[in-house]
Amino acid sequence: MKKTSLYIMMLLLCKLSFSELILNTSNLSPSKNEDFNIEVSFLNEDKSKYTIEGIENFDVLSRASSNSYNSINGKTTSAKSDVYRVRAKSEGEFTLTVKTEKGLEKSIVIKIQKSESINSNLSDKFVLKSVIPKREFYFGEKIPYEEYFISGVRVSSFNIAKSPDFKEFSVKDLTQYNNNSYIQNTVDFNGKPGVQLSLFKGILQANSSGNKKISSSSAKIGEPTRDFFYENTSYVGGEDIELEIKPLPGDAPKNFKDIVGTLSSLQSWKGQEVKVGEAVTLTLTLQGSGNLALLDSLPIEQNDDFNIFQNIKGYNEKIGEGKYFNEKIFEVAFIPKKNGIQKTPAINIPYFNTVNEKYEILTLEREEIKVSGNSVVASVDNSNIQSNSPIDKNTEIKTLPSDKKLSEDIKNIKEVNINLLEVEKQPVKNSYKLISMIIGFFALLQTGFILYLLRTRKKVLKTKKR
Repeated sequence: MKKTSLYIMMLLLCKLSFSELILNTSNLSPSKNEDFNIEVSFLNEDKSKYTIEGIENFDVLSRASSNSYNSINGKTTSAKSDVYRVRAKSEGEFTLTVKTEKGLEKSIVIKIQKSESINSNLSDKFVLKSVIPKREFYFGEKIPYEEYFISGVRVSSFNIAKSPDFKEFSVKDLTQYNNNSYIQNTVDFNGKPGVQLSLFKGILQANSSGNKKISSSSAKIGEPTRDFFYENTSYVGGEDIELEIKPLPGDAPKNFKDIVGTLSSLQSWKGQEVKVGEAVTLTLTLQGSGNLALLDSLPIEQNDDFNIFQNIKGYNEKIGEGKYFNEKIFEVAFIPKKNGIQKTPAINIPYFNTVNEKYEILTLEREEIKVSGNSVVASVDNSNIQSNSPIDKNTEIKTLPSDKKLSEDIKNIKEVNINLLEVEKQPVKNSYKLISMIIGFFALLQTGFILYLLRTRKKVLKTKKR
């Protein structure tokens, strides 16, 4: 009995001596945006339940299991493994500890590097560049943002590992492609020729004021090696860009339409010598970095001397040389009601100038118009009515008669006897009464015919009896 127990104990000791828990990683110092593997393996032992302390500091992207067997010099080794694909949530040092229910324990320390440090180390070979003109903007201001990948070495593969993150911004994507591929250009990179890929171009607008953050794209770069089946892999990008969105001052002027930026104008007048009822046309082009998409119509001063019609002819926005630019074209028709020298009403457009950091008003000078013809005494005031229909310059505008002439016409109207207008009422014919009379007439004929047949029958019977 003692020998048997001793034998069992020796077998258990041998198994423990050959069994092992292994914790490995494919990268001990990855970047924040780099994916890597964590492997938990059980050698010569059935895989038991276990926990991984510290795994909460990582995003687990996937998990896979595998079994393998190796035989060397007659000795067989088995390995049962779980492989986790993970990505760090933040920078710093993190300890991962695997503990099994049998008491086995293994630990490993992983140092997550800052993206900026890795980008700096690789900057002599390639770089992922974010272009933004400044770090402070006002609320409502349009923000141009661009991303480029530039390489001065030969690259065997290029993939976007993570797209840019604009959680606190509205985004209009203006990125252009060439047959579903990034547009490439040759540029100077560290004093030698390089290749530039245009990854992203867009217009951002903050959803609120305060401190905001943009996370740039992260790209996986493969460099060729002597081994045809292997390449060196690096990650670039993934930097956090902090922006300050400042609120607008509270003393906004009247008719302020949230135009924030710079603003200028170009004017073109047509028909400065016209007749009453003919149109004088203003083509007004507004341009700058102010958000003109919010300006639906021009704030034109009320005026009794003109009928005014306006519409929008076009709008365009773009990013050029890292700056935001937009323009909107208005067409305004002024139709004078009086003859003589007339001045068009004033047009004042309030906006917040981000250069001078104060509210300003873009004022368009009043234009002097020479008007001939008869003045319109009374007309419908259509000032500031927006219309997309063309204006007929040949439409004749007729004046209404004066009160004196109207009273004379009323006196000449003869008094009409209302009784003469009465019409004698015609009785309505009763169709039902007529139909009843016709039916009664036919019924009477039928009764007479029956009586005639009865009398004739009686006479025939009497003749037969005789």
